[in-house]
Amino acid sequence: MLQQFLNMGFTQQQIVKAQQICKQYRNLEILDVLLKNVQSPIKDQSQQQSQSQILRELSFDVLTPDQRLRQKGIPVGLKNLANVCYLNSLVQTYFHNPIFVKEILSFKYPVQLNFEDLLNKNEAKAKRIKSSIDLVVHLQRLFAYLVHTDRKYVDPYRVFLNVVDEFGNRFQLGDQKDWAEFNLQFITCIDEGLKYHENKILDAEMQNKDENGDLHESDQYQNDRNKSGITQTRSMILLDENKAKLIEQQPLQSQPQNQTIINRLFFGKTKEYITHPNQRNQSEEQEQIFLQIILNVKNKSLYQAWEANNSFSIEGYRNGSEVIELAEKAIWITQIPDSLLFQIQRVGYDPERGLIKLNDEFRFEKEIYADRFLLENRQKVIETQQQLNELKIQQAELLSQMDKYQNYSGISMLTVLSTATKYVKEVKPDDEIMQQRIEQCRLSIQLILQKFQLQLDQINQKIEDLYAIMKKYKYFLQSILIHEGAAESGHYYTYIYNPLLKHWFKFNDINVTQVSEEKVLRDAYGDGKSKTNAYCLIYQRADHFEPQSYSDYTNNSIYAQYIQSNLYEEVKNDNKKFSIEQQEYELVELGDLVVEIYNVQFQQVNEMARKFKYRNGNPLNNFPTYLRTLLDQMNDLVKWSILDYAIREASQGKRNLRDYQEQLIFQQRIKYNFEQLSQFKVPSKYDVDKQTIKHLQYYYLQYISSLRITAIQQFQHI
Repeated sequence: MLQQFLNMGFTQQQIVKAQQICKQYRNLEILDVLLKNVQSPIKDQSQQQSQSQILRELSFDVLTPDQRLRQKGIPVGLKNLANVCYLNSLVQTYFHNPIFVKEILSFKYPVQLNFEDLLNKNEAKAKRIKSSIDLVVHLQRLFAYLVHTDRKYVDPYRVFLNVVDEFGNRFQLGDQKDWAEFNLQFITCIDEGLKYHENKILDAEMQNKDENGDLHESDQYQNDRNKSGITQTRSMILLDENKAKLIEQQPLQSQPQNQTIINRLFFGKTKEYITHPNQRNQSEEQEQIFLQIILNVKNKSLYQAWEANNSFSIEGYRNGSEVIELAEKAIWITQIPDSLLFQIQRVGYDPERGLIKLNDEFRFEKEIYADRFLLENRQKVIETQQQLNELKIQQAELLSQMDKYQNYSGISMLTVLSTATKYVKEVKPDDEIMQQRIEQCRLSIQLILQKFQLQLDQINQKIEDLYAIMKKYKYFLQSILIHEGAAESGHYYTYIYNPLLKHWFKFNDINVTQVSEEKVLRDAYGDGKSKTNAYCLIYQRADHFEPQSYSDYTNNSIYAQYIQSNLYEEVKNDNKKFSIEQQEYELVELGDLVVEIYNVQFQQVNEMARKFKYRNGNPLNNFPTYLRTLLDQMNDLVKWSILDYAIREASQGKRNLRDYQEQLIFQQRIKYNFEQLSQFKVPSKYDVDKQTIKHLQYYYLQYISSLRITAIQQFQHI
């Protein structure tokens, strides 16, 4: 590790200092500290700043200005400050929700809100409200940069800073977070902040209630979670065979007029039926609110996992003080959001290893239909249940048979046989009979698996055909959150589909690239071995999100029309500043190249002058050599001519000595590099005067004249 940093050009003293800082402040990377400048003093422990303040001070750009330039047609990335890849994935996903983006960009700060009055009433609530409003404001600002900036990536620090818990406390920068848990807190804060749009200031208590006195979905969902499993009041009803068919089959609930945009976009409602077959068909009903749908990775595919999540048996179910031996639970959606979030449950527990990540293959469709899970279609689904159950039994049997071949002691039989073939070829290369037998066995198993897969595909198609008439609520796959790593650590990045451009993009912090759909699905499905696979899936409702509503990643995208003028001017000015920074960097780089060429040319001019010393005439291969031979000395005039030559060469004829005079940064960089050379090689003074320019022009005209005369003589000779 030490040698690696030494090779980068850092001194051993700098590296040791950086290591000391990293030990003192966790979650800092040595390279980050080195790049920031380790000589900057860090305060003693008695004067320690908070971790977030330190990281803020250590905010830096690793890449050079030319590397930080945004490529045309490529989305903007986000800087990862101390393990906030989960935030970056979240922001990029929401930036590709046009309805959400429009709402955020249209937000106006509530200037008349009296925070002092709120503080006096409830300090924790006031802190939370202030941070929630600031979160919307800074997300709005960040979105404006994602639309208009010329930079390859921007900083989401202020957005992270204003995500708070219910008491107004900020999260620690640098802590690893679960994406789904952070998403809940993030979206809850956004929902609260948006309620204060412009000057629509209501009583703080009324902000969280609708006209019927009910909590909004985001608040109720948060409250239910905080109660640690305590659900809403349940009503008991008795069912018999005839009444079972008369369970309410109402259409999907319409959206309340006063429902917030966040609730409409992301929160849904379900009605749960818990029946007790052994207790005279006694049943319970309850309503729940959901933000995400949990999918068990062991169910292998989205539809199968969704169905398993919505209908299952409960052994030893407890209802109040009674323990019921068996209960059956069915969940039906009564209000479906515009965005469906699925969380693939990939964390398991092993008695010996503790928490483990489940890397099983899990497949999903690019388009799904939610109709079969809606309460309004319950009767239709029940009518096909018998046939469906028979198909699912066949499906389960096939999957079990396939698993015997694909998961023999955790390894596929095909892998075992391929390894065996390789081993025999190495150990017994002449034993062709053994090799043939192993290969025949491998091909036989491969054919069996192909046969099973064909049968499984046919069964899946039959299941789909049962739902063919239920295709009203169509959703398309918009984002795939990828996790690479173990159960308790790792890295998040996101694949996002742009319906307007019909392309997939990989958003990996500052790096954003266009990728093929094949690559996306290969990474997302997983293969049972790789630690890289999908953790969350986000689908958007097709009839609510038109392709034309998405950004095309240009300054003229549809998002641009929502950006407020002050933010547009801010980004515009930042682009000008960045342009100047690039120009200055180019001049610095050019200055380095100029002195490299100058050094080489200086030696060549001297060498050529020595060769021509006892010859008639002067060399005409270039002006500096001509002048050096003509004057018979290496004086300042010759050195200035070499510098002019080097500037023209380095800039491909776009610049000359006059730019050295006029461009201060360019001049300073050349002076700095000159100081690294011996005094003999550089001019005695670094400022070129008008008299020197006139002398150079005079001799240059002589040089051109000599060139013409030589050309005429050569032509006449021909």
